[in-house]
This record gives sequence, structure tokens and C-alpha cells, in this order.
Amino acid sequence: MNASRPPVWILPCGLLSGLVSGLLGVGGGLVVSPMLLLSGLPLRKATGTALAVIPLVALMAIVADLVTLPGNLRIWLGFAIALGGPLGVHLGKLIEERLPSKTLGTLFQLLLVLTAIRSLGLWGELPAEALPGLASESFWLQQGLAVLLGIAAGICSVLFGVGGGVVVVPGLIFLVGGIDFRAATAASLLAMVPTTLFSLRAAIAGGRVEKIYVPRLLLGAIPAAALAVWLRNTWMKPQILSMLFGAFLLFVAAKMWMNRATTSDSGPHSPRKS
Repeated sequence: MNASRPPVWILPCGLLSGLVSGLLGVGGGLVVSPMLLLSGLPLRKATGTALAVIPLVALMAIVADLVTLPGNLRIWLGFAIALGGPLGVHLGKLIEERLPSKTLGTLFQLLLVLTAIRSLGLWGELPAEALPGLASESFWLQQGLAVLLGIAAGICSVLFGVGGGVVVVPGLIFLVGGIDFRAATAASLLAMVPTTLFSLRAAIAGGRVEKIYVPRLLLGAIPAAALAVWLRNTWMKPQILSMLFGAFLLFVAAKMWMNRATTSDSGPHSPRKS
């Protein structure tokens, strides 16, 4: 529906979205989209409008990273992730046309839960520092694996409606290695800027962005993202950040499960989240 005025709680929604993005290196869509659905927007417009917030919020977080902890931002790593994203989206569409996504979705949820358990310190120690991984000693191998993570994030965004930092941050920490939580979140946010701009262009062309909501969302999200990055880089311990990220992964896994249950109850022709 087209509202003449957005609800008053859209501003706090933007604040929460910015905090989550800055602290954890993820897009705010998983926070904003459900709230927009509650306001009465159709699913496609809710996801498209949420997408309109992410690039500027991620850009503000990058600026805050450069101000508070300049050595934290690994520019080439972010570019490598962004390079793999569009290819992953293309592959995801091909996979979606050829394979049933139910089993893949179950496996992805299981991976999210296992990663959450690892991030929470319930399996192994909390990742307070950079872990060895597969490529901690090789710059070029790190870049190659970062491209693969971008591809994986693109595939997951198509098949499951999630991606970005949910895939990239734990992948950099636990798989690539040699990258601590702060550097992983910064690289994830950097990769989001070109990737989401590309997707946003398609959303605008398809009329999926409800523009009246965007200014108020940004008014809350942009300063919140800057504050969150400052907290992440100067005040919060890596152990706390890792536990928060683990809790967020459990939230994503639960949300995926509820979405699938709702779709199943609605019948085989229910629309998928775009």
C-alpha cells in the first residue's frame, strides 16, 4: 500500500538497522523488511525499500571505520568479495531453476546454526583474535577465497533471501583466516556498497521502492551505523561481538524456518521472498 505518511516507529526501525549493520557487518534488510511488512507494504516493496537503505548506511560505516580504526579496512578484500557477488547471483538463478531449494535451504539453516554455535563459543573457543584458517599467510589466496565467498553470498541471496554479511563475515573469520572480527565486518560492509547499488537499480526500475519511507529510515540508520562502528572498534571486546553475531545467525536461521513454514502453509504457488 502507499501510505501518505510512514508510521512513527519507522525511525526506531532505522536506528536498529544501522546498529546491526555497523556492529556485525550485515545489511539491515533482515531488520527493516519485517517491519515494513507490518506497516502494510507488500513483500516485494518491503524488500526493495529495505535495499534502498543499505548502500548509504554501509558507506557511513566505512567512513566511521576509516576514522576510528584506519588499519581495519582491507580494501582489496572488500573488492574481491564484491567481484564475486554478481556471478553468485547469476549462478543462484540457474540453481533455482534446476534444483529444489527445500533441501538446500535445510542445509543452509544447519550451517547457520553450526556457525552460530561456533561464534557463541559453545564449540571451541570464542574467536577473540584472528584464526589460522586456510589462507592466513597468503594475500592472493585470501583474495581468491574472498571472491568465492562473494559468489556464495550471491547464491544464498537468490536461493534463501539472505546473504551478504551472514555468509561473508563468518567465512572470512573461520574459512579464510588471518582476519579478525572487526576487519571481517569492515570488508563485508565495503563489499555491500557496489553490490547493493547494482540490486537497488533493478529494484527502482521495477517500482519496488516506496520512497516515502526511505528518508526516515536513513535518518535513523546512518548515525546509528556510525555509532555502532565506533562502539565496535573502540569499546566492545571481540568476544562480545562474536556472541552477538552468533545470536544474529540464530535469528536468521529461525526467520528462514518461519518463512518456509508460512510458504508451505500457503500452498505451492505462494510468492518467494525476492
